[in-house]
Amino acid sequence: MKIMITGGSGLLGQYLNLAFSKDHEILTLYNNSLGNVRQFRSAKVDLSDLELLKKITEEFDPEIIVHTAAISRPESAKEMPRKIVDDINVNSSKVLAEFCEKRNSKIIYTSTDLVYDGDQGEYISEEGTINPVSVYAETKLNGEMEIKNSTENYVILRTSLLFGIGLNHSVNNYHLMYKNFMEGKKVKLFYDQFRTPLELFDASELILKIAESDVKKETFNFGGKQRVSRAELGEILCEEAGFDKNLIEQISMENVTSIKKVRDVSMSTGKLNSSGFHQKSLRESVRQTIIFAKNVF
Repeated sequence: MKIMITGGSGLLGQYLNLAFSKDHEILTLYNNSLGNVRQFRSAKVDLSDLELLKKITEEFDPEIIVHTAAISRPESAKEMPRKIVDDINVNSSKVLAEFCEKRNSKIIYTSTDLVYDGDQGEYISEEGTINPVSVYAETKLNGEMEIKNSTENYVILRTSLLFGIGLNHSVNNYHLMYKNFMEGKKVKLFYDQFRTPLELFDASELILKIAESDVKKETFNFGGKQRVSRAELGEILCEEAGFDKNLIEQISMENVTSIKKVRDVSMSTGKLNSSGFHQKSLRESVRQTIIFAKNVF
């Protein structure tokens, strides 16, 4: 199949490039950083340039679009002009969904667990109360709505905290934590914020299976099996890799004033599983990162 990936040089996008290119023809889009897109057919586009995005999409004519590109850091979305954030997170989604409706293609959209407000308790279902508390989460929810209003051939993935070893320029908090543990440096980790983290290899393989399936007109919680705090995830890494747990300095998110206090957006993934898509266990995923890290660090 012909598959277009937006955000192809990002944290998840580079993993998707590797997964999808094995059996499919891909066009991977990037803006500033290259990462591994240089290994594949690619195109440079700023998603706020909606006309260029439309032109590139129509010329490639994909059967599936995997739309991961976004202003993805809540802090960045808060500081940027709202029009730019809306164009990239919302209006680009509309353009791509309208293309899919016109050409009978499928769009897979990575939304966020932060569309939930974190005050509903453990393991929120897809029917949980939607209440985004940041500009980032609000625009990702608006992206969901634009897609649903434009086409029925969609799969929306409310993506949890993605963790693993970043490729090329990409890093995330887990990557930095791993590197600090290796160097014997202390790491501050929240003990009172809970997610259902999903490892990057696992996420890319699951998205590939969803793309190759007939599933459409669905919204899934897209996370791991286990509810943990960042401190607990750090402890699991220490146990599996043999790092010193004393390097973890447990802190409360209440002590950090620069973030929105989202306490618990752990998600139930029963609907995802009942549709035939199954994640690895958290410890198995952590072991995968340890194996991969040996080739990176």
